[in-house]
Amino acid sequence: FFDPHAGDFHAIKRLLQNTFGDDSEDFDLSQLADLCLAQPHGTTVKMDDDPGSDPYAFMTLISLKDHRESSAVVGQITEYLERKAPQGGVAKAEFAQVLRGDAALVVSERIVNMPPQIVPPMLRLLVDELGDRRFDHYIVLAPMYREIEALDEDDDDNEDGSGRQRKRAKVELDAYVHAEDEFVEEFAKIKFDYRFSRMKRVAEARNSFGDMGIAPSRRCLVVERAKFPGLLARLNEVLAP
Repeated sequence: FFDPHAGDFHAIKRLLQNTFGDDSEDFDLSQLADLCLAQPHGTTVKMDDDPGSDPYAFMTLISLKDHRESSAVVGQITEYLERKAPQGGVAKAEFAQVLRGDAALVVSERIVNMPPQIVPPMLRLLVDELGDRRFDHYIVLAPMYREIEALDEDDDDNEDGSGRQRKRAKVELDAYVHAEDEFVEEFAKIKFDYRFSRMKRVAEARNSFGDMGIAPSRRCLVVERAKFPGLLARLNEVLAP
């Protein structure tokens, strides 16, 4: 485990692309990477302490309140999340209040073959670095895979009489990409799913997955301050080496 440093800029920027998926083009990720590196907290995982080696995992917290006025990219993130919240009802109003308050975005990214067991020690290091600093809410953007089955139907009712086939998709399964997020959900005060605005591929077509397509999305999980210690204890319990 190592502190982030300037030489990690490009690797951290690449990892941040995973946080926002297909919509990463909507954000100034260079500015966000600089912000992450400028903070006095954050942890990386590397195979060795060579300054030239890239981190395999990265974790930090970004205060939406502290950087709201000074960082354009934090403004971009806040506006984006507000747009993605469910329209109307109590949930949207409650989430908007969270975004306006003392909330932190939890950034936790790693390469595919890194196990979830690295998460508890990274979180402990992060909490230690923060000292007495606590946030009212913690926002996790959990990557999801939605498994979709494509079904062919003969559309005999087309006005042009062509009888062309159309496809409709049936959602079969939602699965977390990061195993730890399943346990984060247990402590979430607010939860909602959203799709990318820039979805680069419609996953209903049959492909290398056989009859199933995989549609990436995100699940926003909000954990309030009082539940955060319980979440840390739960992750330590279920992800113990």
